[in-house]
Amino acid sequence: MKTNLLPFILFFSFFFSNSQEFKLGKVSIAELQEKSHPKDSSAVAAILFKKGDVRFQYDQNKGFVIVTTVKTRIKIYKKEGYEWANQEVSYYIDSDSKESVSFADVITYNLVNGKIEKTKLKSDGEFAINVNKYWNRKKITMPNVKKGTVLEYEYEIRSPRYGSLNEWFFQTSIPVNYSEYNTYIPEYFNYNQNLTGAFSPKINVEKKSNSIVLMNKEREQNGYVSRTTFSSDKIDFSETHSSYLLENLPAMKEEAFVNNIDNYTSRISHELAMTKYPNSPTKMYSTDWESVVKTIYDYDDFGPERNKTGYFDDDITKLLTGINLQNERIAAVFNYVKSNVKWNKFTGYSCDDGVKTAYKNKTGNTAEINLMLTAMLRFAGFNANPVLISTRDNGIAFFPSRTAFNAVLAAVETPEGLIVMDATEVYSAPNVLPLRDLNWVGRLIRKDGTSTAVDLMPNTLSREAINMNVVLKNDGSADGKLRRQLTDHEA
Repeated sequence: MKTNLLPFILFFSFFFSNSQEFKLGKVSIAELQEKSHPKDSSAVAAILFKKGDVRFQYDQNKGFVIVTTVKTRIKIYKKEGYEWANQEVSYYIDSDSKESVSFADVITYNLVNGKIEKTKLKSDGEFAINVNKYWNRKKITMPNVKKGTVLEYEYEIRSPRYGSLNEWFFQTSIPVNYSEYNTYIPEYFNYNQNLTGAFSPKINVEKKSNSIVLMNKEREQNGYVSRTTFSSDKIDFSETHSSYLLENLPAMKEEAFVNNIDNYTSRISHELAMTKYPNSPTKMYSTDWESVVKTIYDYDDFGPERNKTGYFDDDITKLLTGINLQNERIAAVFNYVKSNVKWNKFTGYSCDDGVKTAYKNKTGNTAEINLMLTAMLRFAGFNANPVLISTRDNGIAFFPSRTAFNAVLAAVETPEGLIVMDATEVYSAPNVLPLRDLNWVGRLIRKDGTSTAVDLMPNTLSREAINMNVVLKNDGSADGKLRRQLTDHEA
């Protein structure tokens, strides 16, 4: 019997061409010999492959811990690409939700006399940098980097914070040949998946079985004799394995008049929508903007802080004595906060030390200053509420997500319209926000917990007016005066 092998050959050729297996330590001479990127000769470096795996591991003392493992291989083409030998990973260090980061298999490869030379990272090439009381960065500086070098490294993040998964960027400022991202999510968690950018990954989703083994220890006392017995319980559950793959991605380069290039970069994020544990009711999180706002509103370092009073009453009463006009009273309170409480350069919609401490110490983060301003404006008799925003460097809030926001403003609703303020910037004015705040829309949160979209862009033009009064002389020279007047953001 004759068999036509051609369909089988074609099938397996297609399968293997779309299922490449990349492993650290398998650097080829061809990769080291490559002088320039085959599709972008201007590239200073390229990511040859990058693979990320996100798994949920159960700890009997801590519950589920998210373990994110990332493996990367980078090729250096030009001297300007040496900066890619410096890699860093941020991690949360607050005591209740402390994360950890560890690097492994950090190796520099060079071609020397036709042979592959490996240089491993030494202990002095890895160090931690403190960013603030919430965040650290683990950083590595890879050795022996030259034109033609190939770099490899792996890192692991262990985190109890399952409110959102670490964002995965398929694209970056250099070409990416291969980028693969895998998530293994137990049935107890449901995440909203948010994709951004012009390139859509190949997605494959499959259900798998998994299990948790719980160890039990019991101690029995029988007279003078004690005995310890051990037993185990096995809990079966299903998990969803989602795979995302993109290949041959061009570099994302900064463009003029683009506020944040990340808004257009191909990436994926996951925001927790709900949890459903055995024998427990379903708990909803970020299914829509109203759910997001309610979650933030209920945070101890947001809602209650906004409602605190008593620490400024006498000062504001004295300040507003004799001031009766609406706009003058708003401006007086706004300028008082700007003058008396300085911004410590930290953003966020959560208070670090609280509004009372910030008022006493005359310094605070974005939330403390603008929630304080909101409370003072309410005390002054205005319908004031906070506005959650995403600053330009944080990107546009495309999807319902708690992490979409990273700052808060104050706003007063008047018959003439909304007046939005940011007291962290000394040169700002009512409805003249700092440039970092001008980023599409925010969400105003009212006392009853409802919210509405707020347009953050200016509704009046900023102007530059120049007046000249000159006298021309017979010799061609001129005498006179020039007056230049700037308004709003131009000022």
